[in-house]
Amino acid sequence: MHPRWSLVVAAAALVLLTYALLIEGWRRVLAELGGRLTLPRAAVIWLGSNLARYIPLSGWQMAVMTVMAKREAVPVSVSAGASLLLTIVNIVTGLGVFVAASAMTPTIRISALWFVGVGVLGLAVAPLLLPHLGRIASRLTGREITMPRIGLVPLLIAVVSTTAAWIAYGFAFWVLARGVLPGDVRSFSGCVALYTGSYLAGVLAFVPPAGLGAAEYTMTVLAPQLGVFSAAEAALLAVIVRVGRTLLEILPGVIALAIAAVVDGKRPELRAE
Repeated sequence: MHPRWSLVVAAAALVLLTYALLIEGWRRVLAELGGRLTLPRAAVIWLGSNLARYIPLSGWQMAVMTVMAKREAVPVSVSAGASLLLTIVNIVTGLGVFVAASAMTPTIRISALWFVGVGVLGLAVAPLLLPHLGRIASRLTGREITMPRIGLVPLLIAVVSTTAAWIAYGFAFWVLARGVLPGDVRSFSGCVALYTGSYLAGVLAFVPPAGLGAAEYTMTVLAPQLGVFSAAEAALLAVIVRVGRTLLEILPGVIALAIAAVVDGKRPELRAE
């Protein structure tokens, strides 16, 4: 390692700016569906619900976000609909960014245009599926949950914000790699593909908290195939990314909840009801 701390700090700042982009995207989707939140309240909910990612099994973050939004008078159907839409779109756009970035690396060949087509089809039918998901959720919970109909505007907001976020995360990873490894020439598209692919592996793993293990393994295996890093360099980066990501998810969430507790005069409870 040859740390250049200015680049390491810059990478962390880029991640925090990406959080701001995602928070605003979520807030605008909520507004389009009929839920209003100020930017500070949206930030508290989004950052605070991030802590639930460290509970085993996926889905806790969405549940906590829905409960916290309900306390701010956002209907459950609206917050659940926005979360489901953004979750689906985030995975599809992430896969699209991974395929596109991988195709630009000289050492890998991906003939997956059919997959991109399936992703586009998935985005097109997602608004039609959400009402059916609401009926399924009603049967499972015993509560009446009516999912809002999703129009073109919230779908476009979700697509643009999540696509930009994946690219921004990849850019932050590229800056981090230049900050801790020797040599200045690193493939930007390869770094975007590597970070996106490993992050998605963690998201789709479902069981481990915050994708622990799955993301790191994928990064180590995928890096040599993309021709970006050796397996040893990728293993080192995987550890650094895990430590950095954990700190940048937990600390802002704790700070946001602490500030909200002081402002409200009470400590918020992160308990799905």
